[in-house]
Amino acid sequence: MAEEEFPVVYSNLVQITHAGIEFLLDFKRLGPEALNPAEAPTLVRVVLHPAVAKSFRDALADNIARYEGKFGEIPPPPQPSPEHEPTLH
Repeated sequence: MAEEEFPVVYSNLVQITHAGIEFLLDFKRLGPEALNPAEAPTLVRVVLHPAVAKSFRDALADNIARYEGKFGEIPPPPQPSPEHEPTLH
């Protein structure tokens, strides 16, 4: 599939849940329209088989290590104000 054939979305929040046979990654976005993580709309859901989720974890860790090797350590995310405590990661 050509890159022009699928939408590209920006997400600054992901909710991860799992069932017996799959992992669900709900990519969300916090912003002026949704300041509370519980109210953030789901932009896209990715469903992964557990073996693929584990490979994804390893690939992400490898890519983060290479990114930090090139650009420096990624700082932790900013802390929200008390009235907007996150419930998702």
